[in-house]
Amino acid sequence: MVVAREEKGQLVMLDRIREMVRLAEGLNDVGDLDPEVEQRALDCLSRFGQRLRSLESGNVSTVGTNTLRRSRNAEAFIIKAEEALGFPIEIISGVEEARLIYQGVAHTLEQDEKNKLIVDIGGGSTELIIGEGFVPKLMKSLEMGCVMMTKKFFANGKIKKDAVTAARIYVLQLMKEIHYNYRETGWQVAIGSSGSIKSIENVIRGMQLDKREGISREALQQVLKTCRQYKSISELDLPGLSERRKPVFLGGLIVLNGVFEALDIEHMAVSQGALREGLLYDMMGRRQNNDIRNKSITSLANRFHINHQHAQRIEQTAFDFFQQLRDAWFEDWQHASNILRWACEVHEIGRDISHSAYQKHSAYIIQNADLAGFSRQEQRRLSIVVGGHLGKISAEHFEDVHLDLRRMLLYLTIVLRLSVIFHRSRVASSLPAIGLSVHGDSLKLTIPDQWLTEHPLTINDLDQENTLLLNVGINLQLETN
Repeated sequence: MVVAREEKGQLVMLDRIREMVRLAEGLNDVGDLDPEVEQRALDCLSRFGQRLRSLESGNVSTVGTNTLRRSRNAEAFIIKAEEALGFPIEIISGVEEARLIYQGVAHTLEQDEKNKLIVDIGGGSTELIIGEGFVPKLMKSLEMGCVMMTKKFFANGKIKKDAVTAARIYVLQLMKEIHYNYRETGWQVAIGSSGSIKSIENVIRGMQLDKREGISREALQQVLKTCRQYKSISELDLPGLSERRKPVFLGGLIVLNGVFEALDIEHMAVSQGALREGLLYDMMGRRQNNDIRNKSITSLANRFHINHQHAQRIEQTAFDFFQQLRDAWFEDWQHASNILRWACEVHEIGRDISHSAYQKHSAYIIQNADLAGFSRQEQRRLSIVVGGHLGKISAEHFEDVHLDLRRMLLYLTIVLRLSVIFHRSRVASSLPAIGLSVHGDSLKLTIPDQWLTEHPLTINDLDQENTLLLNVGINLQLETN
């Protein structure tokens, strides 16, 4: 955990707390978390929560990475984890993890026009990114972390020649996916981040293998050669290697050696910034109206040839409704307004695939696309609103999200559905003043009588909508003035 204060656009680090939980160690072959390891994580989060208790939720960002991406009971664990920590936890994709790592490293470097290769070895995965300045160009997350490799090839703690060879081949096979594109793009400097790479540098310094800072290929190979002389991981006695890092040191060492070999790296600098710092800078960007999520949504809309004028008309009406219902329906109105704005912009992207039931295609794209800045849960929430904006609607549509969010997503869906109804003609005509008010489970629409008389199709659509909304416990009432 990192705690920082923003000062004049820069982060001043106030506190760092680190505990070795090794959550990946508790993940079995079918994706279940071991109860003992799970409890170890919950205890850690509870201690972290004490440090964060005085902060507002908007000032805290917590993410889960590879292990929770692979866990089949991740949502059940997150409910307990959020209770222990006291703040929401989001699961991010491998590509999003790579983007955040790049941001964390890039902000610690002097800015130039050089291409940089960033390598980060985590517990369950390794992220490799090539970028320039603050902009990543290539990003990849590979299933080869220090804990995962240790568990896969050295589960019994023995260091055997065949196991080391098998681990090396495994890494090189995974690197085949990317090595051509990465070497073709090229870089001028290679930089490593994360605890595994820092511990390898510490050992190189301790063994006095290289006078330069960072990690050279020759020194890296010498450390690996030394490790192979031991019979078990528990016997490793290397200067600069801490006891807490020892159990997973060899796994991370083999991964880094394979990356050096596959990409023909001769020297790698080591950065102090990584994922946590990237999260902080990303959060700071959102506070300064530079939210990468907005750019991701706009890019998605452009890719699927959205009619931007129509989307803007939908958004204008939706936010008119939203403002009228905000006090009654939307307690966390800032979070809700973000989802509504994004939903208005991309709700029709599925039309590029098929006009029939296009909302289903829209929802699928949103849930499965790599959207920079978004967590998996955020993409799921957005896909639920978009997927429910047309056709039948039921309570089951909202069941696979956290209980506290179901009503908000239902209400946002209703706002979007009504906005779409009033713009069915898809022409730039002005709407009259439409009133919306909540009375228990009833939603009252107040519309000028003359306008309704001139728009009988809208009356029919609203009658049908009332029938559909009764399935989710909402009674839509129409009143004229």
